[in-house]
Amino acid sequence: MTHEDESRAGVCRALADLGWEIRAEGGRPNVVVGGYGKYHVMVSFGDGEPTSLIISYVGSGGEMLSRKWPGVERLPTPQKVVRALSRSG
Repeated sequence: MTHEDESRAGVCRALADLGWEIRAEGGRPNVVVGGYGKYHVMVSFGDGEPTSLIISYVGSGGEMLSRKWPGVERLPTPQKVVRALSRSG
């Protein structure tokens, strides 16, 4: 893994490659958001480095999972998020 993989552009690329639709967040340089229907992932950045990953479902009875940054190689696919949040609810 290179430093570029952990950059904002690298994270956007990794999420898009996994099937997430990258969404603009009003010019907020400290987050990258991916969407898949009502499911979202948000990667937060601090000092130019990714720091955390938040996964959410914004439908009825919405849910949110948060954890420290796992690295681009461990980002979830939309299908894994759908399965995980479907089971936990």
